Amino acid sequence: MRRARFSLIMAIALFAAACGVEGASPGPLAGPESNGFPKCDDVPSLFAQSDSYRDEPLYVGNEMPIDEVLEWAQSQPHYQEIWIDREHNGWITVAFTQDADQRQQDLLVEFPGVGVVAVEVEASAAELQDLQSMVSNELSEVTDSYSIGTFVSQGVVSVTVGELTPEVEAVLAEFHGEPLCVDAPDPSTLPAPGPQPDGGDGWRLLVDEAPLGEPYRTGIAYDVASLAALWTTIGVDDPLPDVDFINEVVIWFGAVYGSSCPNTRLDDVVVDGSTVHALIVLPDKPIACTADANPHAYVVAVERSKLPAGPFVIQLDAEGPPSGAPEERTVVDADLSLPGAVASPGQIGSDPNLPEPYYVQSGQIIETEFPQPFLFYIHCGIEWLGEFNDLVWRTEAPTPPEWTTSAIDESLEMQITILPGAPPTIEAVANGVTVIYEPSADPFPGCD
Repeated sequence: MRRARFSLIMAIALFAAACGVEGASPGPLAGPESNGFPKCDDVPSLFAQSDSYRDEPLYVGNEMPIDEVLEWAQSQPHYQEIWIDREHNGWITVAFTQDADQRQQDLLVEFPGVGVVAVEVEASAAELQDLQSMVSNELSEVTDSYSIGTFVSQGVVSVTVGELTPEVEAVLAEFHGEPLCVDAPDPSTLPAPGPQPDGGDGWRLLVDEAPLGEPYRTGIAYDVASLAALWTTIGVDDPLPDVDFINEVVIWFGAVYGSSCPNTRLDDVVVDGSTVHALIVLPDKPIACTADANPHAYVVAVERSKLPAGPFVIQLDAEGPPSGAPEERTVVDADLSLPGAVASPGQIGSDPNLPEPYYVQSGQIIETEFPQPFLFYIHCGIEWLGEFNDLVWRTEAPTPPEWTTSAIDESLEMQITILPGAPPTIEAVANGVTVIYEPSADPFPGCD
């Protein structure tokens, strides 16, 4: 229970840190123009007055005494919520509907030296939850594609809809003046309604079946023998289709869907430079889908004249394989755009460069006391490591010769470990040499 509750607090904290602007009020109504509500990202989080914060302590992980403060806060009148404010050194924020100034004085006495502040909120958690229930009840009558949540840290009920239909807009209009923020996709990005097309520019559909084959897979056939092998790999029971292999090849897109979003549609086969990929959409416009990976086999005949001239790759979408599914990309090291061309053994296979090595990136929140791989570009020197856990990290140490000699193309593979303390530090280790970084109040200058 403790872990679950703390995970919820962390989720709220990260959401708050992403949206907070000290002293700001909600900006212009930047949500969908017809509903008159702000976008949820434009609603600032609640902060205390500037003079309530100090430069220390700095919390880089979960070392702040959240349980102790929570236990005290729950015993106080008008308590509403607690969260972690990464915008202010990981300090704890405690919300009350009344007497926040007095609770701030109490916190200074109860928790000397701890980074914690009290803020006053207009709407109580119960009031926001009641509003959430009312909005949800109304929306459920007109759409299945929506999500809704309460954020005391921003003083709003957050609504996300899959499509801002006239019926949805009519429901939202009933709640004008309430603390509500609304997110909806750009209508131009939504798939058009309609059935699965039989084909398109330079391609025709041969197989559309789910569940069939494997998810996150692709493949290609260029003659009858390779088509028979592909049919076996996919597990298609139907006879081989008629294909003009002088002018066509067959491509398999092993698409994936979550069980809560089974309705997918292949809208197009796209050739972008040396990449051939599918354009697969969710016609139902869901907000989110379950993460179970179920296979949907789309097999198409593609005109050779549509293919790139020379080697190319096949993948499910323009972005390429997700982490953990390198088999999705098929590399074709042959020019199959020529009439009747075939591939030699070994010319079709997986991408030897996948999976790509994983490195944490500057700007991320990373777990403390666990070494993380980091690719450090040192052509601007080593003074500035980057930004991690919402702090900028800097050193005054000279560049170790061992770091310079082990750098490849001005990039250096290292392990970084964030260690809580007073002050917290990052141990950066490369080629057996450690450099210690500490938080800096100066902005990260970056490196070109």
